[in-house]
Amino acid sequence: MLLAVAVAGLTLASSPTLAAAPAAPTVMMPTGGGYEVETLDAFGKAAVDRATDATVDLVVVPSAYGDDLPSRAENIALARERTAEIAAACTAVVTPGKRCVGRLAILLNRQDALRAANSAALRDASLDGIYVLGGDQGIAMKVLANSPAEEAMAAAVRAGVVLAGTSAGAAVESRSMINGYRGDFGPAQGLRRGSTLMWWGDGDDPQRGLVFGSQRAIYDQHFYQRGRFGRSLSTIAAADERLGGKSPVGVGVDYATGVVNYADRQLTQVFGQSGVGIIDFESLGATHRWVGTEQWLSARRVKVNLLTENTSYDLRTRVLTRGGDVVGQVSGRSWSAPTAAAGGVLYLGGGVLGGNKVINAFIADASDTGAENSRVLVLAADTRGTATAYADKVKQAGWRGHLDIATFGRGNWADIDPARYAAVLLVAVSPTQSARAFADSRFQSLVRKSLDQTPAVFADGPAAAYLGARWSPQSRPNGDDYEDKAVAAFRVDEASWRPGIGAVNATIVPAINTDYQWGRVFNAVAVAPGQLALGVSAGSAVRFGAGAPRVVDGSVVVIDGRDAVTWAAANGTLGAAGLVLDTFGPGETLRR
Repeated sequence: MLLAVAVAGLTLASSPTLAAAPAAPTVMMPTGGGYEVETLDAFGKAAVDRATDATVDLVVVPSAYGDDLPSRAENIALARERTAEIAAACTAVVTPGKRCVGRLAILLNRQDALRAANSAALRDASLDGIYVLGGDQGIAMKVLANSPAEEAMAAAVRAGVVLAGTSAGAAVESRSMINGYRGDFGPAQGLRRGSTLMWWGDGDDPQRGLVFGSQRAIYDQHFYQRGRFGRSLSTIAAADERLGGKSPVGVGVDYATGVVNYADRQLTQVFGQSGVGIIDFESLGATHRWVGTEQWLSARRVKVNLLTENTSYDLRTRVLTRGGDVVGQVSGRSWSAPTAAAGGVLYLGGGVLGGNKVINAFIADASDTGAENSRVLVLAADTRGTATAYADKVKQAGWRGHLDIATFGRGNWADIDPARYAAVLLVAVSPTQSARAFADSRFQSLVRKSLDQTPAVFADGPAAAYLGARWSPQSRPNGDDYEDKAVAAFRVDEASWRPGIGAVNATIVPAINTDYQWGRVFNAVAVAPGQLALGVSAGSAVRFGAGAPRVVDGSVVVIDGRDAVTWAAANGTLGAAGLVLDTFGPGETLRR
């Protein structure tokens, strides 16, 4: 069944089949999520350019909605609304003398897709564009795979009909398809082996994306918005293993953003509100393995590009051009690990209140320092509640010595003598509440004395960032604004950087995984290309002591922007060519 949504009063007329149309370069437009004006306009313009008569004919495919029978009527009604919205966006950009028509193909279950009449509009010779709605990509492919509907879509796209899709509709546009996280995994576990539920589409396997989908790219969607860099990194590592070292490119498309894949040869014409991330394991000969009991990704020399408008990326040669000029041709040369200005052991944590292993390791170090006084100080830069929470963790770790708690701005905190302690924990949860402490000269002096005089120092969360070259006072996300803050982190001016005390000659970004702070760590090397940026996962830490820095539990990401080119897009998003990324797991030293 087809439902027509007429635009500008246009009446649909029957047309000959599209099956005999000559082959043409494919044009596919994966969009990372949403139905924002910018993305629908881009699809409308592409369809208008394709149209050779007075009618711009569009067909909307709602298969990702599925067919929960009690909701079928509701799903059809919603899909009709989306069809009208898509057709209206086309009308807004249509050239004089042309009009747009949108038709909804009722393809919500397997029976729908197997009935050829339901996909008749997809075989219409007048067809100019197909739009795949968002929802659940796994459901969409269970409906469409190896059906007359998919065959009709394939013939249309191969004849030059523009295909776009949002969210799940973008995921299906790559033959090897990400079908979500596996089990209970999420962004926090994205860098672990097997975090991604992959439908590889090997051979005749129906668990795949569209049969005509990209074979050079594996798409991820809501990319910046939902902190999915880790997921795509582990996915491309798995593809590298599966395909014998010849992995596709990971292409992460952010919300309200899309890119044109032309003939599966070139990514170009980024459109919308944000950017597109490129993960490339092949150009620099990236290597990887999985480490620790939880199998964290350990990778070296992964090339990362951040596409914006005015860029093109060749999927065959993996060369990026900006304004017609080749950029980002880097070698992945080795780097020196950051050093710490500390008299003893220094831990920088990504936020460890939710775990025990890092605190346990730190307390073991504190116990082994040989300090005469078995005293530990917990100094909070924000609230007494933070100090108390960390003190409880220290006790849980088995500390039986004396334990003092102090909070900036309360009592005699400024009179503390750090030389009295075997260990000092400098802690914070809120960057905004810690800003006063971090700007206070007495607090800075106390921190420096602790680094000089205390055998073991642990700085966690925002306090770890403060010990680096720069830190951001921006508030951490909460349950309501994770996605907004994740997108904002890719804006070039979002961090509002402030100088850290420079105890470690790098930028430290804590909770990169759970706070979705990938944009922050990339922006750090954009403002200081000569310094590495370390993204420390929640539950993880970097230990500085004798020898090279070492990861304690979890994962640490190192971004190298020394040879990269970076810029601000017109929409304020960070663009980059030639960033080099390394990931490290438990027990590994930071070295390339």
